[in-house]
Amino acid sequence: MSPEPSTPPRVPGPSRRALSWLVRHHVFGSLLIVVFATAVIASQVVDRTEFANSELARDVEERWGAPVTQPAPSLRYVQSGTIFTELKPLPFDKQHVQVQAGMNYRKRGLRYFSGFDFTLSADYAVVNREGHDIDVAFIFPIEVDKSQVLLSELQFLVNGAESDLDLGESGNRLVWTGRIPQGATSTFSIRYRARGLDSFVYKLDPALPARDVRLHLAVQGGENFDYPPHVLAASSVVPGRDTVALDWAFQSLESGVSLGVILPSEEAYDEVVATMARRAWVPFLGLVALLAAFSIRHRRPLAFHEAYLVAAAYGFFFVLLAYLAAFMNFYVAYALATCGLGAAVVLYVKRLYPEERTSRLVGVWAATLGVPTLAVILQGYTGLIYTLEILAALLGLMALSSRASVRALLSDLPPGGQPPHAPVTQEAR
Repeated sequence: MSPEPSTPPRVPGPSRRALSWLVRHHVFGSLLIVVFATAVIASQVVDRTEFANSELARDVEERWGAPVTQPAPSLRYVQSGTIFTELKPLPFDKQHVQVQAGMNYRKRGLRYFSGFDFTLSADYAVVNREGHDIDVAFIFPIEVDKSQVLLSELQFLVNGAESDLDLGESGNRLVWTGRIPQGATSTFSIRYRARGLDSFVYKLDPALPARDVRLHLAVQGGENFDYPPHVLAASSVVPGRDTVALDWAFQSLESGVSLGVILPSEEAYDEVVATMARRAWVPFLGLVALLAAFSIRHRRPLAFHEAYLVAAAYGFFFVLLAYLAAFMNFYVAYALATCGLGAAVVLYVKRLYPEERTSRLVGVWAATLGVPTLAVILQGYTGLIYTLEILAALLGLMALSSRASVRALLSDLPPGGQPPHAPVTQEAR
């Protein structure tokens, strides 16, 4: 009897070959480690952000100060020498206010609160157009409980001469009383130093017209300002290097409005870290692919524990960055975490593949972690950075595919990446 013909080995399909490749290079386990680590730190950062917007914000307000809302002063008058039961309002003919603010950011964990010190200098003028002398009360509202240093450098001038103020019965306003002769103009100047948080708003009296209103607000220490709700935008804005100057100028206003600004803020680094962590799994797959390329080139696949250790170091970067940044400058923490863990991973992979150039391993770490995380920090250039990195990877693959050594290496690979079957000899038959 003639021998039965041998059955050729069954070649697995494309999907099975792909699954086998992923399992052989420990992609699923490594990806699970990174996803777990980054999901945990992202949720922790989000929880801290919600805490920062509530309890932590109240703590900062109690220790530092609150958003500043400064109502404009008011004048009330009666005819001199008469018995009165009600004071009549008298609008100012001039309100010129200058605010010099210096940012003094308050750091709590990853969050920077926009604390600021400021000096307010305000000049007011009023003309007695009544047909007789009038007795007036100048009332300047204050919030002593929210700005503990409000009265530390208080100065009040009437017609250029220093005058005394009292806090009134309720203790929440400064009151001066005096007389303005018929047809005369009286001037009032007030100056104080204080501190606040997040915003400064100057509120005109909504029941009275206003004439010759000017507000100049100069900020040192930031330039990314915004406007609170229901506030008129500045007439002019002059940005500078880490400064901004805003001016409001109106010859007349029929009713009072609010003028002001949300002070500049530091980058919300908690959101930066959370965004980095949420996106980390995508560049990590690039790192896995490059490590697989090294294993093919050196014919030495990574053991499961080696692949998992690299994945753990990659995921731990985001944990280390979050905790370092809570206790030091974010950019210093980012540099320490990137370079420190990068050096550890590069040295470890160098031990696994001694023939691989160190500069190439450094480039792999920079391309799969440094560049993607830097793109999150530089939010205005994120799309451009991602595009350039993808373009660089595409051009690199095109250059490699044209090399004879790479083509020879790929041609030596059996279908599906499995070890080649031994030829069936006549003796075996």
